[in-house]
Amino acid sequence: IEFGGNCPQRPSPEQLNTELAAFLGPVEAAFGKQAIFYLTDEAADAYSATIIARRRWLRSLAIRPRENDWIYWQYHNMGRVDGIEGDVDLNVLKGSRETLAGLFAATP
Repeated sequence: IEFGGNCPQRPSPEQLNTELAAFLGPVEAAFGKQAIFYLTDEAADAYSATIIARRRWLRSLAIRPRENDWIYWQYHNMGRVDGIEGDVDLNVLKGSRETLAGLFAATP
């Protein structure tokens, strides 16, 4: 969830939750897992207190996220990785290899 580019209008928290619920129902049913929300600092400031509860992937460039409720943190958007041409987003996982494996494990 981010405000950028061609997104001049900001939905109210109620409108956003209605749209998210409509999207999440079929997507989460198809994958059998809860979604992870990607939020920029600006979107987190606007919606964190009211958004549907899900794990969060926070984009907070150059500084640690202001909130600690995240599973991934995107800390850079112009990183370099051998074998990839151009800019690459750099992220960190809060947790261990087991945490990562759990995010992708099949749901019984």
